[in-house]
Amino acid sequence: MIRSILATLRQRHALRQSIGSLLRRADDHLLEDIGLTRCEVLGLIARSAPAQPKSGYFAPFHA
Repeated sequence: MIRSILATLRQRHALRQSIGSLLRRADDHLLEDIGLTRCEVLGLIARSAPAQPKSGYFAPFHA
C-alpha cells in the first residue's frame, strides 16, 4: 500500500513538472500545438490526484 501511494505521488509530481511548464508560459502556442487548452491541462493535473480515503482512520488528516 505504501508503495502504491509513493508511486502515485511520484507520478503526480512528474506530471506537474512536465505539464506545469506549459502553464507558466504567457503564451499558449505550445498548448495549441498539442491541441490542449489551459483548462484541460489543469483538469489533467487535478484528475491525477489520488482519491481521498473515506475511512475514519484518516479522518483527522482531513479535518
